[in-house]
Amino acid sequence: MNVLIQFITKFLHSYDYASIKDFCLSLCPSFKYNLQMPSILISSILAFTSKYLGLGPVIVLAMFVAVITETVTGIQASKKLGKKFESFRFSRCVIKVAIWMILVYIANSFTLECESRDGWINSIGATFFDIVRLFILIYFVIEYFISILENLAVIDGRPKTDFTDALHDLWKAILELFKGKISNQ
Repeated sequence: MNVLIQFITKFLHSYDYASIKDFCLSLCPSFKYNLQMPSILISSILAFTSKYLGLGPVIVLAMFVAVITETVTGIQASKKLGKKFESFRFSRCVIKVAIWMILVYIANSFTLECESRDGWINSIGATFFDIVRLFILIYFVIEYFISILENLAVIDGRPKTDFTDALHDLWKAILELFKGKISNQ
């Protein structure tokens, strides 16, 4: 055992690590800064969501940023309107996220169920429900984006629908552009 430790230590020295501990702290720097609990907690949450909701770490992070941004801009918009922050309003945010996660969980469960069975119809079912899950995730991001736009308009002192009206006008312009291209063909 002692020979193995000496070999490892010598090997690590060749890479400019003073000790095995120095290497371990380089491998997991969260321990150096006493951040191992948040790191482990975040990793556990991402692993759980990836396994049971079918969400990869990147989409979980994007959804987290969307929810936090919507919450923060919502609080700022409420302040701008003279409304106090209440737990009632925060619980509305939690309920919305819970509903979205339930929808994602249901679609992912159907996908996993179809994948666990043989046959072409189950392959089609798995593909269909995976597309439904992705649709829900994309729709989630779009809905939160619209809510954030409403909040930003209020924060900026504009009517709540100012940015969403501009988005609607952009959509109409894109449709007209496509209609023009289709009619010209």
